[in-house]
Amino acid sequence: MARVSRIMLADVPTLKKEAKIEEAAKLLSKTENGCVIIVDDNRPVGIVTELDLVRKIATGRMNMKSRLSEIMTSPVVCMTPDMKLDEALKMIDTKRFRKYPVIGNGTLVGLVTKNDIVHAISDNVRLHRAIQNIVLILFVVFELFVFLLYKPLINYLGA
Repeated sequence: MARVSRIMLADVPTLKKEAKIEEAAKLLSKTENGCVIIVDDNRPVGIVTELDLVRKIATGRMNMKSRLSEIMTSPVVCMTPDMKLDEALKMIDTKRFRKYPVIGNGTLVGLVTKNDIVHAISDNVRLHRAIQNIVLILFVVFELFVFLLYKPLINYLGA
């Protein structure tokens, strides 16, 4: 089974917790992953997603000059690069987050999303089904070959 390191995004947008919400919004507008990881010495201490910003704006409780530490989700649930995709999927099922920082040797090494994992597992299942179909076709061809040649081969060898 494939591992998280194979599908993770290595170039993760990060900011320090002292950064302003405005900086996070600008960074989010330039990236496609939908979140910013808040770090302290390259260790994730929080996460801010586009959804976090939308919810804060909708409630009217957000000041763009406020610190990210005021709105970030903390502590952060992380994955490791050597985690198998099926283990990662189990974590997603229990934690119900969409984005997970990837930690290797105590530091941030990547980011993986729920969609990344689901698509990778789906691709893996498709590959296994294709292999199964090929094996089935080979088996049917072999059976047909044996069925068609059985009598002539017995007659030839028995005579």
